[in-house]
Amino acid sequence: MARNRIKEGDEYGYPVSVTLNGEPLDVANVELIEFCIGHVRKTWPDEVSYDAEEGIFYVPITQEESFGFPADDVIEADVRVRFLGGGVIGAEKKRYVFVNDALSEAVI
Repeated sequence: MARNRIKEGDEYGYPVSVTLNGEPLDVANVELIEFCIGHVRKTWPDEVSYDAEEGIFYVPITQEESFGFPADDVIEADVRVRFLGGGVIGAEKKRYVFVNDALSEAVI
């Protein structure tokens, strides 16, 4: 994972790097990637964008979704990859993302 903090009310593409055997994932061999960040579940190539030059996936998080994260707490993040041909491999371990509290809970 490229970043380990989210603030309630943030809305942006959360950056995630995915590697396989220490190398950037070759998306040419991938059918689908599932990204789970707390209660938010998004998939590539449907909802998640990919910057091939940087090797980074951007998981879109809306203000409403980030307000649903527990304030001043930690959420889990996980990735699973379904390859062409049907094999599925998950991340070796979950990552943890810290959620910073926001003073305002208004969607702007």
